[in-house]
Amino acid sequence: MSNLTDFCAIPRTMYEIEAEGFTRDMVYGAVKRGELVNQNRKDAWGRVRRGAGLFTVAAPAPVYDAAALVDAWR
Repeated sequence: MSNLTDFCAIPRTMYEIEAEGFTRDMVYGAVKRGELVNQNRKDAWGRVRRGAGLFTVAAPAPVYDAAALVDAWR
């Protein structure tokens, strides 16, 4: 059995994750810790959707570096 975050490098449904041998508790724990995200959780208007989830690895927040902008204003 591989690591859950490695397995979810591409979006996976709960059915695929369970077929690989992971449990729902492992998936929901990873979502709670911020390691995985459910891409189908909200629609384009921000409303919560019900139904099948599509889980993938949470992308780290990009670090904002304003050095180039500050240099441009000098």
